Amino acid sequence: MGLCNLIEKHTLKCLTGGFVLGAAAVGIVSFALHATGNPTFCGQCHSMKHEAATFAVSSHRNQDCVECHLPHDNTAHYLFEKGRTGIVDILHESMRDYPNRIKLDADARKMVAENCVRCHGATMSYVETAPEGTQDDCLKCHSKVAHGTNHLEGGITVE
Repeated sequence: MGLCNLIEKHTLKCLTGGFVLGAAAVGIVSFALHATGNPTFCGQCHSMKHEAATFAVSSHRNQDCVECHLPHDNTAHYLFEKGRTGIVDILHESMRDYPNRIKLDADARKMVAENCVRCHGATMSYVETAPEGTQDDCLKCHSKVAHGTNHLEGGITVE
């Protein structure tokens, strides 16, 4: 009995098995994507302790980190950036070379500002004017919203 005959004889079993394996793979990937984007997961790294602590007392504490820190324009871009930033974070955490206070680079600031507008777009229609140079950078005026001030050092949350 050749392979073709075996497959022909067990076509339904093969299709069912393939469907079950495919559904399980999709479920596992979906769970992993969600689990690796929440504050509990992100705050486990030593270098993210400050960010996790200040985020926990902010008005955005019910959101996942990926809502602000990853692009949401399309799925391929989201998955690419999630993988890229995850590798960068693991590399810097392993090397222990993150600075004491992590700062967003220009691209990350742009992405965060785009996500501010994505969630708060309806509110933006009520904003008549913005200070010069702040139209494309929400963080110029609202930098303390998601992470507040360092309450661990006696600061207060500014919302």
